[in-house]
Amino acid sequence: MAQDEGLDVGAEDGKKGGKKKLIIILVVALLVLGGGGAAAFFLLMGGDDTEAAAQEETASAEMVQTDGPAIYLEIDQPFVVDFMISGKQRYLQLNMTLKSRDQAQIDAVKIHMPLIRNSLVLLFSSQSFDELQTVAGKQALKTASIAAINQILTQETGVGGIEDVLFTNFVMQ
Repeated sequence: MAQDEGLDVGAEDGKKGGKKKLIIILVVALLVLGGGGAAAFFLLMGGDDTEAAAQEETASAEMVQTDGPAIYLEIDQPFVVDFMISGKQRYLQLNMTLKSRDQAQIDAVKIHMPLIRNSLVLLFSSQSFDELQTVAGKQALKTASIAAINQILTQETGVGGIEDVLFTNFVMQ
């Protein structure tokens, strides 16, 4: 009988141990599922941050006014650049006016004018004198000038805003 009782006690311990194992497995499963759910939540929240950043970028791009009357800013001092062509010194004198529809960006151009002038002088002096004599060369210079100005404005203010560059005087000698 003692042996029979011993077997019964072992059987009861085995049943209790089985219940403990089942509880441990359930707890571990819940932790894994909970961890997976938390990870998914944080990853989805990270996606919202990306969407929020994209929305902020879109909002800042929308901050530049694209409709309304045109505002012009004449750059007072002409740009003068010299070229050395076949041993002869050649000059380019260029006056320009900027066009925008956003007064805030016109004000930003005024504030950052030294940086903009520097960038434009470097751009103009890097051009080919012969190419600037053609209409296509002048159009390419105009496009490059708009890009250079908007790049500086984007670096300094977060948005561009210059629509066009108008060459009001273009003398090559």
